[in-house]
Amino acid sequence: MPEEIVRIASKPGIKRDGTRFEGENYVDGRWVRFQRSLPRKISGYRSINKYILGLARALHEYTSNGLTYVHAGSAALLERFYIDNNNNTSLVTDRTPSTIIASSYNMWQFTADHATTGDLLLIAQVAPNLQYISNNADGQLFYGDLFGTAALVELTQAGGELPAGYSLTGGVVSLNPYSFFFGDAGYVAWSVAGDPTDYVSSGSGSANITAQKIVAALPLRGGPGTSPSGLFWSLDSLMRASFSGGATIFQFDTISSQTSILSSNSVIEYDGIFYWAGVDRFLMFNGVVQEVPNDLNLNFFFDNLNWEQRQKVFVTKVPRFGEIWWCFPFGSSTEPNWAVIYNVREKTWYDTPLPEDGRSAGTYSAVFRKPLMAGVEPRNYIATVVAIAAAGTGYTVGDVLQATGGNTIVPVEITVDAVSGGGVITAVTLTNAGSALTPPSSPVTMSGGTGTAATMTITYAQPYSFWVHETGLNAVDGVTQQPIQSYFETAEISMPVQKQINKALQVLMVEPDFVQSGDLTMQVRGRANARAPEVNDETKTIVETPTTPDEQVVYLKTQRRELRFYFESNAIDGDYQMGMVLAHLQPGDGTVIG
Repeated sequence: MPEEIVRIASKPGIKRDGTRFEGENYVDGRWVRFQRSLPRKISGYRSINKYILGLARALHEYTSNGLTYVHAGSAALLERFYIDNNNNTSLVTDRTPSTIIASSYNMWQFTADHATTGDLLLIAQVAPNLQYISNNADGQLFYGDLFGTAALVELTQAGGELPAGYSLTGGVVSLNPYSFFFGDAGYVAWSVAGDPTDYVSSGSGSANITAQKIVAALPLRGGPGTSPSGLFWSLDSLMRASFSGGATIFQFDTISSQTSILSSNSVIEYDGIFYWAGVDRFLMFNGVVQEVPNDLNLNFFFDNLNWEQRQKVFVTKVPRFGEIWWCFPFGSSTEPNWAVIYNVREKTWYDTPLPEDGRSAGTYSAVFRKPLMAGVEPRNYIATVVAIAAAGTGYTVGDVLQATGGNTIVPVEITVDAVSGGGVITAVTLTNAGSALTPPSSPVTMSGGTGTAATMTITYAQPYSFWVHETGLNAVDGVTQQPIQSYFETAEISMPVQKQINKALQVLMVEPDFVQSGDLTMQVRGRANARAPEVNDETKTIVETPTTPDEQVVYLKTQRRELRFYFESNAIDGDYQMGMVLAHLQPGDGTVIG
């Protein structure tokens, strides 16, 4: 067999299940996606807010007049900020209802609906569902101006807004002009049309539509005429609600009584088709319930999922590239630190680790265009509340005082707002939250200003970052930019398989063809047989802009009986899209044992 020129390409997707030798898809990859069946680097991400005090378990976004309003629900907080078109954010506002039952197991669901005044309302449901998806206790329902900053207000049976015997452990959904909440034992309740704060007056109603708890719901297109319709996922069935009018108002039918759902936040709509993760497979509904075929990483996902943290699995999407991302806690991780990705255009699957130890929640805005995700990695301590412990003497209004002690990077600063006789401090404002690896213990001695002996009681917290993805090429956190490692590895090329000739393959030369920013590196990898040890060749560089003929190609003298090609980008502003990369191959020797 003379020298042969072959294209370096495998089938799109990354194969994790089965053996490495028996597949035709790429065998490994990180931060890589597939477009036109070819690998390309996933874009970068940027932290746009560093002061989210709660570890978010759900996000809600709404864009109006050039601003995207984000609400983040955590164990004991509901926080709100907005993002402009340049990724600048407002200050974070605490909108936590005063009556919330705080719990480390709290999970949130959100929807938006119109009030009787025509104003948009945020409807928020919370329940301690994080430990058990089947939790049947302590759900609460709140509402407030979607664009406002005031704390949300609770709806209750005692207040005359909720019916007797209600269950609020599941979540909320808007099937305009009706709002629904749902919970244990298949319970659903709908509001008066056009009033999401009234579930008891004429036009409202409730029903138990199945036996198991309902945990998720989404609007459904295609109700009779323009009437509202929706899908409701219980723990073991999929139900449909359709507006019927008359005394019943809604009718319900069972689409499937033999289905499952992995987590409350694992359902997403993509172009009118609904996708979700079940407890043992991925499913879709496009008129009927079907399994989403997955012979690449089905076992990888379910075997490596931390089942004790199943409720933390969440789904988001990147329509630009046809992707649905299920983010999940991998192995012993307690937070979602990995994603399996279904590409609806390529009809294939791949996966990637998530950056900075993971993401806790995500959402996608059709107007904002970029995926938004909440981080899980606590940042340095900042001050959140300051109170006067010892008022001192001799201070002047306008004095700026700094906290001392602790392992401090940026000291906390407070401004004196008012003093009484003798310069005794009576009021202060926190003007710089500071940054500390280890905060000082209260009472904290203050330095600076015109007086002496003031100490403060300072409450510290470790906030979390909020990230916008699919932006730029790097990992950007404030003024710090880091390269993002992205790589892929082809399927095995083997003469015994492709040519039925028991010889190794020798690589003489590779002709790179990439849309490329920054240098890439490549390796030839392989082994003598499926049970032999892996042997990696030396790393070669594919320069961004060749200046000599020798830099236009990569020369090699490598042979493997089972041979793979590995390509990597790990440079600031690094990027690539693979084209028609060619390899010059010829028969090697007949080595079988490594």
